[in-house]
Amino acid sequence: MSIHAAFSAKAREKEGLINAVRKQASDQGLEVQEGEEGLNQDREEETGSFVGFVLLAGPMWDRSQFKSDMESMWGIECVEEEDAEVNAEEDEAEDDAGGSDHAEDVMLFNVSNMRVMAALMDVPVPDREAEIHAANNYMWPEAVEIVKTHQAQLIVAIMGKDAPVLERGKLFVKVLAALCRQKNVLGIYTSGTVFQPQFYLGASEMLRDGGLPILNWIYFGLYQTEKGWNTYTYGMKSFGKDEMEILEAGADPRELRDFLLNLACYVLDEDVVLRDGETIGFSAQQKLPIVRSKGVSLDGDTLKIAYPTP
Repeated sequence: MSIHAAFSAKAREKEGLINAVRKQASDQGLEVQEGEEGLNQDREEETGSFVGFVLLAGPMWDRSQFKSDMESMWGIECVEEEDAEVNAEEDEAEDDAGGSDHAEDVMLFNVSNMRVMAALMDVPVPDREAEIHAANNYMWPEAVEIVKTHQAQLIVAIMGKDAPVLERGKLFVKVLAALCRQKNVLGIYTSGTVFQPQFYLGASEMLRDGGLPILNWIYFGLYQTEKGWNTYTYGMKSFGKDEMEILEAGADPRELRDFLLNLACYVLDEDVVLRDGETIGFSAQQKLPIVRSKGVSLDGDTLKIAYPTP
C-alpha cells in the first residue's frame, strides 16, 4: 500500500469512528431533546456505551499536556495509533487526500484491550443541546451562562466490548478527568447533564482510593413537586442496570439524594440486579418495595424504590 493510500485509509477509518460515536451518543440520549429523553433504548446496546463531550472555549487542545496528565495522574502512557511511515509523509499525504485534517483532529490509543478516541470538532454542540442539559445541573448555577460560550468540543469515546464494563467506565472517567486540566475547557457533557470541570476532576479522586467514581458516572436528578421531593439516576443503563427513581418523599433533599447515591453504588459495586416485586434494605429489618414501571422522571421503564419512613 502506498503512503497516500495508507493515509487515506486511516482518515476514512477515523471518520467512520466519529460517525459511529455520534450514533452511539444519539442512542444514549445525548442529542437535541427536551428533558431526559432517549433512555428507552435496548439495554444490551447501551451497556458499555461511554461517550462524552468536552466543551471548549475554542477549537484547540494540548495533546502533549493531555498525554502528560494521563501519565502523571493515572500512570497511563498514551501511544497514538499512527503508522510511522504515514506520519513522516503526513503533509504530502494530506494534500493528496484533499486536504483532510483528520490526523490532526483525532487521537486514538489503546489501554488494556480498550480503545480510546478523542476527536476535536471545531463547532459547538448544535441547537443549544449542551445548554439545555446544563440547565439540569442544580449544583452549578452558572452552568448555562458558561456553557453557551463554548465554540468547540472534544468527542471522547471508549470502545472495546471485551473489557469489563466497570473497567471501561473507569478509563472513561480517567480520560475526561485529565482533559479537565486543559486550559480552555468549560464543561463536561455526559450522563444527561454538563458537569463543572473542577467538580468532575475532584469526583474522579475516588479512583485513587479504590472506590467507584459514582458522581462521574451517574447524574442524580433532584426536583420538588407539591407532594414531596423526587430523585432519579441517569447513567445506570451504561452498566446494564435499570435507572432508579424515588418519588414524592417527605425527606430532606440531600438525604434523599445520598440514599439513592448509596443504592446506586451498591448495585454497581456488587453487580446486583434489582427486580420488580422484590424488596431491598440496608438492615435486616428494612424492607423497601421495588416496582418496575413506566418512568416518571425519565422515559422508559424505571425502578421505583420506596424511601424509608421514620
